[in-house]
Amino acid sequence: MAGVILVEESPYESALAYLALTRTTHSVIHAKDLRAAARLARRAKLAILGPRAMSRASSRQVRALGIPAVGIGVRLSDADRRRAFNAGVRAVYDRPHDWKAYLALLAGLLDRQEFVQM
Repeated sequence: MAGVILVEESPYESALAYLALTRTTHSVIHAKDLRAAARLARRAKLAILGPRAMSRASSRQVRALGIPAVGIGVRLSDADRRRAFNAGVRAVYDRPHDWKAYLALLAGLLDRQEFVQM
């Protein structure tokens, strides 16, 4: 499996995502923001942005990653989704409340060739 950069500020969401990701990939790198993620991106093949990262993302920052970026969040508005897509985020998903569904979502993302660069 590919390495993933997790960009999330919320301690709760970060811990939850980290635990789920470590069950689906061997390498998870945490970055507090997109600037830090861009410095680490060469070590990963996919960036997963949390709600705060998506809301603050610019197209320049997403391009600077140099890897595909997707977003996952809870209760995202249509405006949040549009903003993320306009910044270059390739897909935005609602985080499932069910643990098994969350694991399945992450595993599916890591298996999708259009999101994970080889």
